[in-house]
Amino acid sequence: MNARLRLSLMTTAVVLLGVIVVLVVSRPDDSGTSDPDGIQSAGSPYEGASRRGIPSPAFDLKDQDGRQVSLASLRGKPAIVTFMYSTCEDTCPATARQISSALDDLGDDRVPAVIISVDPKNDTPSNAQQFLNRMRLGGRAEYVLGSREQLEPIWRAYGIQEQGKGFEHTATVLVLDAQGRQQVSWPVDQMTDKKLAHDVRVVQSQGAGAAR
Repeated sequence: MNARLRLSLMTTAVVLLGVIVVLVVSRPDDSGTSDPDGIQSAGSPYEGASRRGIPSPAFDLKDQDGRQVSLASLRGKPAIVTFMYSTCEDTCPATARQISSALDDLGDDRVPAVIISVDPKNDTPSNAQQFLNRMRLGGRAEYVLGSREQLEPIWRAYGIQEQGKGFEHTATVLVLDAQGRQQVSWPVDQMTDKKLAHDVRVVQSQGAGAAR
């Protein structure tokens, strides 16, 4: 075999190998898992990323009014759970307003909404209540408070980075089903009130179907 033919065959083989690699890497995922941006791929009923019903870590602390709030107290209907701090001026207010609008959209369904503090030093009962009132969540959401020692195990269990000097907390919204299992998660920069309300309704309908 002469050198020119050998070079031609080697070049063809390299090109074919490259095509195969591209096809494998870009092959669509039909398994119903999330894409790299955290939003659900084709086949999922959700607009957000499916959490596949993983159990939610338990918590049991007091809210802004001193009432006990626990994972067990949320069971019986779908719930929205998120993590915020009351002195935030950008991401948290925007997310809280979307949750408020989603609750408006859901109407009389009375979906529980829980905010878990990521800044125990500044999230006082007074600051938490003022935040809820400004976001039109007064009477519609519970702001779970506690010391760092009480909250840190919850952050760790849910994979949440707390708010700190020089770094931002993990901004995530979860939708739990009536059994307290995580069904949907949203990175807040990709969530809208309509999409959140849609996913809550899907979780509600799944629960109704299971009850029949």
